[in-house]
Amino acid sequence: MKPAALACLIALAPLPAAAHPHIYIDAGLTFMMDAQGNLAAIKVSWSYDEFYSLLQLEEMGLDQDGDGIITVAEQEKLKGFDTQWVAGYEGDLYVSQSGTPVTLGGPVDAGASLEDGRLLTWHTRPILTPLDPTANEIQTKAYDPTFYTAYTLDLGAEVMGSDACTLTQIAADLPKAYDKLESLLYGADSAQFDEDGNFPQVGAMFADTVTLTCGP
Repeated sequence: MKPAALACLIALAPLPAAAHPHIYIDAGLTFMMDAQGNLAAIKVSWSYDEFYSLLQLEEMGLDQDGDGIITVAEQEKLKGFDTQWVAGYEGDLYVSQSGTPVTLGGPVDAGASLEDGRLLTWHTRPILTPLDPTANEIQTKAYDPTFYTAYTLDLGAEVMGSDACTLTQIAADLPKAYDKLESLLYGADSAQFDEDGNFPQVGAMFADTVTLTCGP
């Protein structure tokens, strides 16, 4: 689902402003296998919505003529602007195998460009202990737990370095997710919502699941 379409769906939901995402990102995932056939890293691509892209360019003083083109020097300045993470931030990427969370390294090999008025950035998350995908399937989700940022996987998912692996993408049940969110805010589960700002961590409910399966 494109950011504009997702924004329309969200706007139709009778939820308070705090429940609405403020940033919309089309994400892409590249699963990078090593020579032993293990999952060694995941390359992440983020394409930001036009409005956020414009705000970020203005804040950094880039593309001041508004022609949608940035210079090589400006591209270098832009590179890595979204990988200066605070301690504890998971990078909105969650990987598990057999239900066990997988530890990822911090972002490396960051880059950025401006395409059709949208910021496109990329970085790679190393798997600190490479995973044998033939033992059990590996599941990955891209989401912001706070739902401040809404992600789609419209940039797709692919495997690099192995022909023995396949990817399966299971779409989030959005109607069910919105029903649960409404219950958290207004219904039987509303006790979990703190009006002082303790908003429920609901982002995972809106996330597609990408499953990596590899043959022996």
